[in-house]
Amino acid sequence: MAATVAAWSLAAGALIFGGTVVVGTPQSAPAQTPPVTIRWWQHPADSEGVRAVWMEVARRFEKANPGVKVEFTWYHKKDMWPAIRSAFQAGEGPDLFYYDDDVPEFIGGGLLADLADGISWNNVEPWAKQHWTRPGPRGKVGVWALPVDASTDELYYNKRLLRELGVTVPSTLQFDGKTFAEVVKKCVEAGKSGFAIGVGDRPYPGTYVTNYLLLHKLGEPDLRDLWAGGGRVTWNDSRVQEVLGYHKSLIDMKAYPASISSLRLGEAHRYFHTEQRACFMPVGSWYTFRAFQPVEAGGQPKDFELGMLNYPAVKDGKGNDLKFLTIAHSLAVNAKSKHINVVKAILNSATDPDVGALWTSKMVSRSTIKTDTAKIQSEYGWYFKMYEEANQRAKPVVLPWQAMMKAGMSDAYTQVMNSAFPAGLISVAEATKKLEDARSRGR
Repeated sequence: MAATVAAWSLAAGALIFGGTVVVGTPQSAPAQTPPVTIRWWQHPADSEGVRAVWMEVARRFEKANPGVKVEFTWYHKKDMWPAIRSAFQAGEGPDLFYYDDDVPEFIGGGLLADLADGISWNNVEPWAKQHWTRPGPRGKVGVWALPVDASTDELYYNKRLLRELGVTVPSTLQFDGKTFAEVVKKCVEAGKSGFAIGVGDRPYPGTYVTNYLLLHKLGEPDLRDLWAGGGRVTWNDSRVQEVLGYHKSLIDMKAYPASISSLRLGEAHRYFHTEQRACFMPVGSWYTFRAFQPVEAGGQPKDFELGMLNYPAVKDGKGNDLKFLTIAHSLAVNAKSKHINVVKAILNSATDPDVGALWTSKMVSRSTIKTDTAKIQSEYGWYFKMYEEANQRAKPVVLPWQAMMKAGMSDAYTQVMNSAFPAGLISVAEATKKLEDARSRGR
């Protein structure tokens, strides 16, 4: 029987380094008379690991089902969401596609097929299934996507830069707020940015620092109330104001790149590890998707000294030991697909423990698919060890702001905390007013 990967981190000692993983034999699709072509739209276009995993799953499925052909179209999200919206409006679109919390309106709009049946959910971590178990059209609860990747938000750093600046990283891997601000100031004074972040093609990278300062200050219950608009905690709360004021002090010292508004995610990666123009990169643990590719494909240089920290502890914080656990990479099915049963069978084959092992091996990232750790093979043993060290004291909390906030609040948070505020375009008072207006309207 396959052993389940621990709910928080991968035990480095359980990994086998080097070699490959072979995906197990998928289940056959329901009998089909004519040949069918399944259109699969997938992100990201430049990830060799993602290509390797899903093309292997498709190849195995096609071999077991000669009447089925899987046709991939590779996108970046920035281009895929407009394309898929246009296709849906035309009554078309892919049968199967990448999905995440960037477009939660697809659920309420009835665009996704319910996956409650036809999937071996016993092979998937229960909390991961719960992430996509939500009310859909007319309030009917369904399971709207298959979660594949489990992500934590990490504070990556350039070991060489901090060493040259005379910065000693604490053994806890977590600076206190005052010391962290001093480190960021040293980075800026040395001609570097504090953070490698760009929001030119993503609605969330600018929120990382704010999100963690709020989590560490408020703790889970109070942050949940603030983001859900419950009214017990508002944006005028003195603790929230303290967080925003602290973050504004980092922004005013030019902690973010001057080009943050136009810098794209892939460019932010290169800004961090190739050009080495920033001390820190706040990003999900899916950092490895891009960074651990060949250098010629945009991966980090072989001699880059990567480190990992926890976000800073705040004074009198109720959640300094908490860390967001999120679902990153998922797959959804077009509700209007003519081949829903076939697509569900493909997804069901992806719940095989060997697929989870392949994902972890290729992506250097946790899978939500229950996985036999003995089958995980990777050359990145050092990274898994570093990841475990950074997460061993942290307590996971599942709190996705994109899913929790009402539409108006989510739009305001994206405009303010992802863009205008970290770019230094608005004050704490202006940010507070915009966010509190959105919260109080309750839309």
